[in-house]
Amino acid sequence: MSAITDIHRSPQQFVLAITGGGSAAISDLLSEPGASATILEAIVPYHSGALSRFLGRQPDSAVSSETARNLAMVAWLRAKSLSDLPDDQQNIIGFGATSSLSTDRTRRGENQCFIALQSANETTEIGLRLVKGRSRQDEERLVADVILHFIARASGVDLALPVMDEIISERSQHAVSSWAKLHQGNQSTYEGEHPIAVFPGAFNPLHQGHRDMVAVAEAALNQTVHLEISIRNVDKPPIDFLTMSDRAKQIDYPLIFSNAPTFIEKAEAYPGATFIVGADTMLRIADSRYYDGLDIDTTINQMAANGTSFLVFGRVIDNQFSELADLALPDTLMALCTGVSSTEFRSDISSSDMRRGV
Repeated sequence: MSAITDIHRSPQQFVLAITGGGSAAISDLLSEPGASATILEAIVPYHSGALSRFLGRQPDSAVSSETARNLAMVAWLRAKSLSDLPDDQQNIIGFGATSSLSTDRTRRGENQCFIALQSANETTEIGLRLVKGRSRQDEERLVADVILHFIARASGVDLALPVMDEIISERSQHAVSSWAKLHQGNQSTYEGEHPIAVFPGAFNPLHQGHRDMVAVAEAALNQTVHLEISIRNVDKPPIDFLTMSDRAKQIDYPLIFSNAPTFIEKAEAYPGATFIVGADTMLRIADSRYYDGLDIDTTINQMAANGTSFLVFGRVIDNQFSELADLALPDTLMALCTGVSSTEFRSDISSSDMRRGV
């Protein structure tokens, strides 16, 4: 009996998303009877447009550990929708792999492969940097065999890694209960009375500008500020448990993870809260595209009914520093806002610029 037959006899169900190399693993899995019990779907989003469409956004890099985790997360969400197993079962697995292998085009960088597995309770990522010198066909076979090894391992099946000189790196994060429940639909990890001062953001990374905003906000509101990271975003895959752990490790303030990507959802989750935001965020709050077509006046009235208010810090918008008074907001939304002047706070630091090394 082959290892692939054993995989198909296991209770695990997969959606596979493999790009850049190693897609022979899919044909290997489908070539033996019983695959329909294991492989719910297999997709190869090879073109950059196909990859962006599958992920819901253009990734910063097509080949990275983050992109592999995003592939696995989207695959897991699809697996949950296709499987007849309960949502909280570890046996539903999203599998993502992205590779850059030898090519006939000039390409900088290493030949490498990143793999990720996502389940209801765990995120795992694997990295493999290939020693150059193999043919493209040999690299394809090696990556496919590595992929099969990790699919087998997730299925409780013993399938040895191929013989190779490369060293595989691996890390995993098992979710605490409150994190896992977010991915099952819970609204927030916060327990107790609702926080009064909430600072939403990605904090990727947390920087001095964020710290200065917290200090100014706590002095203005006379409240402890809680940072809030939504695991869902209107135009990105939900963040995985490794990402949640990485973000939490760098934050030394009270931290909430939530399932509330829009401010109408945040207003419902934290009634009576003042949200600490930048001027650029206020413009998005006034944009009906972020509310699934809801009328913006209705949205603002709902936030007002929840006792929502905003403490607004100036931000650079279109190469110009803008404060609350510079924004064209509906009067009903402006009435919920208090501005922080540039004499009290100004910071042009951007997390996205920091990630790009600007």
